[in-house]
Amino acid sequence: MARKINNINKIKSNHLKLRTVEEAVKKFLADLKIKLAKNKIKESTFSRYIFLCERHIIPYFKDISLEHIDDEHLNEFIQYKLDNGGLEGKSLSHKTTNDIVSLLLQIVKNYCKVDSDFEKPSYKLSDITIFTEKEYGKLKAYLSIGTDSKKLGIIVAMLTGIRIGELCALKWENIDLNSEVITINKTMQRIKDMDSNKKSKTKIIIDAPKSDSSIREIPVPEILLRKLEKFKANDNTYLLTNTTNYIEPRIYQRHFKSYLAESDIKDNNFHTLRHTFATMAIAKGVDIKTVSLLLGHTDVSFTMKRYVHPNLEHKRTQIEKLAVGF
Repeated sequence: MARKINNINKIKSNHLKLRTVEEAVKKFLADLKIKLAKNKIKESTFSRYIFLCERHIIPYFKDISLEHIDDEHLNEFIQYKLDNGGLEGKSLSHKTTNDIVSLLLQIVKNYCKVDSDFEKPSYKLSDITIFTEKEYGKLKAYLSIGTDSKKLGIIVAMLTGIRIGELCALKWENIDLNSEVITINKTMQRIKDMDSNKKSKTKIIIDAPKSDSSIREIPVPEILLRKLEKFKANDNTYLLTNTTNYIEPRIYQRHFKSYLAESDIKDNNFHTLRHTFATMAIAKGVDIKTVSLLLGHTDVSFTMKRYVHPNLEHKRTQIEKLAVGF
């Protein structure tokens, strides 16, 4: 975490019946459930908040009085999560820690009287992993042999940069071969099932992406268009199966990893395809705004921070341009 939260004064509860942080969190979740029933928040958002509260916030602040929460508590919490907040006591990413602390501050703001404003903590982006040119070539060669619907999905991801949840939710009705456009308007994910009567603790949902920017149209390059034409099926079928049955992201991730193993490529997550797509696009001169729109990022500045890292040779070439005619 880049900086400490040091401008929070002692706070007192606005709700006389709420004494501890745990009580405030449970009240927050109860109010959130009402919003869910009124379709004011997405089910995936509700599920995410419950997970963060139950896994991270409540265990740490369980018996701490609301009126004693101050900047010292929060700074200690941030550092603890960064050092020990992950699985098996391992460190937690800056992004996840930021999400947890932001949620905690939201709860504090809503259910406590705060004497001064405070900012959401900042975090640094973790390093990204991309496929090397050799690995990328090996994967392309592997996918070209005995191409089926599942392998076609990997090719689509390599040439469009779409997320695994978006790919799993993609139906043929979203692929217009005449207009040569893929429309992304759904995503698939597994979330916690709030129905305690069901045996399974989780369930699959297919819903609109979390941000408006993620709803987008992606032009289909000619080489991909020809491959898609060979597999074209009924509109109500999924791209990855050519049936009305879907493959969920967790299962498709396993298929992807098996392809890497069979191609003699070191293990990587599916998201590495997206990082590779963006990095290659920028390296080949695609402008940042276009890359950001293709990826469905909310802010082009995020794309810039994430993927634009000029090497010394590139900087040398650019500065030579400035020296022309001097």
